[in-house]
Amino acid sequence: MEAAGGWTTRRLSGLVGELQDRRPDPDAGRQVWLMAPLDTALVLGSAQPPEIAGGRVSREAGVVRRRSGGGAVVVVPDDSVWIDVVIGHEDPLWDDDVNRAPIWLGQVWGAALVSLGLSPGEVCDRFQPGPWGRLACFASRGPGEVLIGGAKAVGVSQRRTRAVARFQSLLYRRWAPEALLERLSVPPDQVDDLRDELAEAACPIDAPHDEICTAFLHALPR
Repeated sequence: MEAAGGWTTRRLSGLVGELQDRRPDPDAGRQVWLMAPLDTALVLGSAQPPEIAGGRVSREAGVVRRRSGGGAVVVVPDDSVWIDVVIGHEDPLWDDDVNRAPIWLGQVWGAALVSLGLSPGEVCDRFQPGPWGRLACFASRGPGEVLIGGAKAVGVSQRRTRAVARFQSLLYRRWAPEALLERLSVPPDQVDDLRDELAEAACPIDAPHDEICTAFLHALPR
């Protein structure tokens, strides 16, 4: 489906691991992938060791790895909204600086959330891991991510080659920090600290899934 501004929008359904493993075509132009995961899975960042996924539920359920960086997230059908954006090296939105590169995407998300009736958010311009951010994505702050009231509304990561960049974004319609906590390997004496951190980490967006996707598409640069 072709959208305004030269964006090709695709609705992709599959297991979380299958969706993570999709490789963008650098010659396909501007693309938006509206992800429809069929399972719940813990997703580790590209640099995270597999031992992180040592929680009780992780031993029984899906654990996958994404090619982009950052901390772990839980992808939950319906409760999370997962949208990826792909641009080629010749796109005017491209920036060689990895810190500046996703700022435009955060601005798109900020405009989309305002159109849904939320207060204007703050778009982060640098990585601020905090005490738990290298473990859990929503406990950190990174370039292009959107904060509302100090809590993360949209998480952003990126995977780049010389020819193409894939920006991954995730927000929660409902935030259940225990779903993440029970999938992570955390020393027993640190569990309460992480639980307290995660309790205030995310700003869930209480809007229908399709309305969030539509607002995002309408906010894309033309």
